[in-house]
Amino acid sequence: MKTGRNEPCPCGSGLKYKKCCLLASAAPSMIELSPVQLVEARAKAFADGDFAFIYDSYHCDSPFRCHFPVRDEYLSYARSDLQGRYRIHSCQVLCDDVPAAGEARVLFFLDLECNGEHHQTLELSQFLLTDEGWRYHSCQKINREQFNCPLEEISMTQVEECAEGICF
Repeated sequence: MKTGRNEPCPCGSGLKYKKCCLLASAAPSMIELSPVQLVEARAKAFADGDFAFIYDSYHCDSPFRCHFPVRDEYLSYARSDLQGRYRIHSCQVLCDDVPAAGEARVLFFLDLECNGEHHQTLELSQFLLTDEGWRYHSCQKINREQFNCPLEEISMTQVEECAEGICF
């Protein structure tokens, strides 16, 4: 039986089907996304509260998936603790590696609000290639204020050298 556009989404998100999995089915398959496109799709998914996409875009060996091994438990947590707490103002890719040997890195700038507090971070993310396409493995996050230069002058090497950044 087909789910109607205005019916609750069968994934259990609490959203109408047209605002949840119907959008995901119309989007390009994750297998088709480059690491840069996956960064952009993840930012959009987070802004839209599409935590199923976020979970599914993680590599199975990522620290995140070790912390949340059960998809439904993460989705329940995300809906109760994360939904509506974040507002993404912008996500700007600054540079990326040419993928080699099934690995790639992307450096991007994220401007967001969390519970009304403004945050600007740089994230250097690592992606691994699987049979299902690129998957997000881990990252290093650094506060934007650590760099006193324009965004376009910040390199992956500079972010890597900031050992005090959050790694996950």
